[in-house]
Amino acid sequence: MDAQTLISLIKFLVPLVLALAAYNTYVVFKLKGVDPFGNWDRNKINGTLLLLFFIIGSGLAAWSTAMYKDLYILIYNPASDLGVPIDSMFWTTAILTTVAAFITNAALFYFAFAYSGSETKKALYYPENNKLEILWTIIPAVVLTILIASGISTWVKATGPSPENAREIELTGKQFEWMIRYPGKDAKFGRITWDSINDASGNTYGYHFSDPNSRDDFNPQEIHLQVGIPVKVNIRARDVLHSATLPHFRMKMDAVPGMNTSFWFTPTITTDSMRLIKGNPKFNYELACQEICGGGHWNMRRVVVIDTKQQYDEWVRSQKPTYLEMAISKKAVAITAAPTESAEGGEAKPADTEKAAPATPTAEAVKTTAPAADTKKTTPVEPKKAVDAKKATPAEAKKAAPADTKKAAETKKPAEPVKTSEKKTK
Repeated sequence: MDAQTLISLIKFLVPLVLALAAYNTYVVFKLKGVDPFGNWDRNKINGTLLLLFFIIGSGLAAWSTAMYKDLYILIYNPASDLGVPIDSMFWTTAILTTVAAFITNAALFYFAFAYSGSETKKALYYPENNKLEILWTIIPAVVLTILIASGISTWVKATGPSPENAREIELTGKQFEWMIRYPGKDAKFGRITWDSINDASGNTYGYHFSDPNSRDDFNPQEIHLQVGIPVKVNIRARDVLHSATLPHFRMKMDAVPGMNTSFWFTPTITTDSMRLIKGNPKFNYELACQEICGGGHWNMRRVVVIDTKQQYDEWVRSQKPTYLEMAISKKAVAITAAPTESAEGGEAKPADTEKAAPATPTAEAVKTTAPAADTKKTTPVEPKKAVDAKKATPAEAKKAAPADTKKAAETKKPAEPVKTSEKKTK
């Protein structure tokens, strides 16, 4: 047993032993007919404990809010135009509900303390008070109506028609990722249908490439938006309920299978500027899912980048249409599977070329290669290269070049030594 395990065991056993000792002591007193708590006013004790719980709990809640306020996304810097009224509505609601909750809970815990039961007190029978009930019904109703009215106006604006200069993107939720689609230069989405989805072939979006508008659509791994330009976000779901959430922009919408939803907003702070504001060079906006959609729910995250016009234009130019990527991928697969088609534009591997070549030469191949081997120049020169090289002097052998026809002809000169040897024989 290591030291850490021993310490953990001791931390568990010590309170348990103390609790058992206290209980045994109490049982001993009870067996002797003595109740150590008999004279205690239990109602008063419970009332006091409830009041202390409220005071300490409220203090801890205020402390934790101040301590971790930098981690709360909804406190600082909404990064969209609609984020400003949404933040205003949020803070108005939060302040009103916090004040109401504090007042009602303070009264609840105080009454438990001040009016705890005792033998000398008698409860007052108070069945109804119509004026009081009307008062505490009308005030919340008016306040909630004002809050809802302000919320509806913002909701209608966010989900209503987008501005004429708005760009469009599409988000499709599936277990467990967000698929992103951008229209191409024509700014029109191509046709997609569910029955065209084929994950094995790479058509995970269900494109109909017979539609010209779909041939320039592209599917990046990040969302890039241009600062100051409205964007309409079309939302779909492929399998179960998801929820497209852009917390830094204060935007959220459920993704429902079989139903298209959307919202629009205008980004107002670039990623680089927000990194400076937060003092965090690694900061990124993000798209998350706020609907528990299965075991991989935690993985449904995409990075969102807000660019300047120049940065956004450069990013768009760097993207390749999905139609083109799929065509390249299919061509690569076809070349690998059938190397004999490499003449159409690819290069076959040497091993594949050998497999593609026939094992026995055909009659046409023999006819083609025969004349080249029957030429006058090549027939007499080839056998003489080896013979003349042995008889030639070192200087003459050095000059000889077996790959050149003229140099091969020069190797005929060393015939003189043969003549002299013939004279000596005679």
